[in-house]
Amino acid sequence: MGAVHKYDLTSDVTHLIVGDTDTPKYKFVAKERPDVKCMQPDWVGALRQLWVDDVEADFQALESQYRLPTLHNLRICMTGFEDPSYRKKLEDDINNHGGEYRGNLTKDVTHLIAKEPSGAKHRYAIAWNVKIVAVEWLAQSLERGMILDETLYSLSLPPTERGRNAWIRRAVSTSSLGKRSLDGDAALNVPRKLRRIASAKLNSQNVGLWTDIVGGDFKAPKLEQDQWLEQMGPHNPKSVDGSSVAVKSEVSSTENSSLHSESSAVTLNPAIPSCPEPFADSVPKTGIFAGRRFCLHGFNEKKADHGRH
Repeated sequence: MGAVHKYDLTSDVTHLIVGDTDTPKYKFVAKERPDVKCMQPDWVGALRQLWVDDVEADFQALESQYRLPTLHNLRICMTGFEDPSYRKKLEDDINNHGGEYRGNLTKDVTHLIAKEPSGAKHRYAIAWNVKIVAVEWLAQSLERGMILDETLYSLSLPPTERGRNAWIRRAVSTSSLGKRSLDGDAALNVPRKLRRIASAKLNSQNVGLWTDIVGGDFKAPKLEQDQWLEQMGPHNPKSVDGSSVAVKSEVSSTENSSLHSESSAVTLNPAIPSCPEPFADSVPKTGIFAGRRFCLHGFNEKKADHGRH
């Protein structure tokens, strides 16, 4: 019917179908997962019947109808409370939230709510392994909507310490069935943000590369010390073939001066022909090589002529 069944209680689980409340999964959800809804097993059958009948379902109404009652399958007895009106209120709370109130303590009673750790019911509850809890357990379980850990409501604890850290109180988004909660999507925002950052960086690199091609600020890479430079003296540098080279310390890419200006004049080996100075009107004003100067060397006349054009 479009849902996903999981054996493990993972972070993306939205509903827990409960057959028994005395299980590790139920206790974990009661304490740590207020976003998970505990449902009766009949909820799945009701959904399937609507799906088979091709009837449009009101999922929120079905969730409310088949939500697991707070005190599901519990049989609760009380002792030590003398005020009749208060006892009646406790009885109504138990019966109205899925539990069953028992006036007499029997072996099939699951919980004994005691005011003091004394009396005949208290002694028999210990002997029969009935869970004994303070009245705060009932009030806070009804507030949570699930059965909380009974050990945190022992009568041996001071009233101010009972129920401490029994469950995590946090806001829960009210999303309908089939939609992921906003809390579940928070983790997905991180990789999305990383993808946006990576895309922006790649885009800036592409822009920089295109700027180098079409004509922008250009910085020549710093040359490492190599065999060529090692053979050039500090005061009168020589090329490999012995010819003198006058090197300009810094050349700006924005200058439009010729390669043959005095500051960058180069005396080459006479055996190597120099490049002719281009005519001013032959230099293209636009295009990807606008403002650039090239010298062609080592090509035959046909290829050199093609390169110049």
